[in-house]
Amino acid sequence: MADMYDETLRFIMVLIIVSCKGVTSDIGDESFDENSYRRFDGAYNPLNDQFPESYNPPLHPIENHFWRSPEYLGEISGVAVDPSGKLVIFHRADRIWNYDTFDENAEYQEKYRGPIHDNVVLTLDPNTGDVIRAWGNQTFYLPHGVHVDSFGNIWLTDIALHQVFKYSAYGVPRLVLGQRFEPGSDMDHFCQPTTVAIAPGGEIVVADGYCNNRIILFDSRGNPKYSIGEHWVSLKIPHALTILPNRQVCVADRENSRIVCMNVGLSGAKQYPEFPYSIRHRQFGRIFGIASYRGIIYAVNGMTSRSIQVKGFTIDPINRSVTGFWGPESSPFVRPHAIAICPNGTALYVSEIGPNKLWKFDLIQTQ
Repeated sequence: MADMYDETLRFIMVLIIVSCKGVTSDIGDESFDENSYRRFDGAYNPLNDQFPESYNPPLHPIENHFWRSPEYLGEISGVAVDPSGKLVIFHRADRIWNYDTFDENAEYQEKYRGPIHDNVVLTLDPNTGDVIRAWGNQTFYLPHGVHVDSFGNIWLTDIALHQVFKYSAYGVPRLVLGQRFEPGSDMDHFCQPTTVAIAPGGEIVVADGYCNNRIILFDSRGNPKYSIGEHWVSLKIPHALTILPNRQVCVADRENSRIVCMNVGLSGAKQYPEFPYSIRHRQFGRIFGIASYRGIIYAVNGMTSRSIQVKGFTIDPINRSVTGFWGPESSPFVRPHAIAICPNGTALYVSEIGPNKLWKFDLIQTQ
């Protein structure tokens, strides 16, 4: 009798999947390729909640007027916060990205300049902005993303090298993914990877990036598992990542002006396929940076059009809605590029390219 019930339930679930196919048509082609995405091997159950039972009201970012951004830096392409609350930034020193930096095959055209001479990875005091630690000279060519995992390891992406790096907090190399100066689209290559997020189970999630428009999942040792691209979700420059408490990975889908969240099969997550869903808002424009704290997403957009104001957004993924707007009071954002939140939820940071500035916001409970 139990077997008959299970078969009936499985049949109902299949009917639901078929009938719902295309409900999230703005995501793109939702056909499932089990060769590329082996972990999605169960039945989709729409009756299960997608989010944790506990709900935390959002915190509101307020500019910290006592904060002083470090000076004399290059483009601050990435910002992260380590487990102790210290900032880690990744800047480009004397390098900029313009139309001549890469050729039509995404090959870097300025290798002749050699690596950046300055230290480009800086750890900052969260109260004063003073530099505590600096390293990374003579190593990188065009920095982009930075992420610090729960053990304090620093993960970096270099879009000129087409590589992902893992370092200790003191700059000792631990792991390199991708082939030096070799853009590609197989599982051993990246093409201008933008950022990394490390899941609680240790899996490595890479946004790859400007060329390939895909997400790649690796195990904790750096062995590739599968890629998530056109066969599952249509992305156009996945620019930033954050992982929610329920193990869903959310992506700043920059040129599609949205945030896409999906179950990529991380350990501890539901082991059946869920359709990716998108969060949109008429004022989003191009979303450059996202971060999350206790299931609430915080995002910043960038220059899009005259009708779109550059600002920050507070987003409730349960209702897939924007619950608040924020930004600096002393002067407006110009070109935000990345965002990070303290592990204890007391502060939020935004880095800018152009002004080469780092903003600090205190996170305040308003409810």
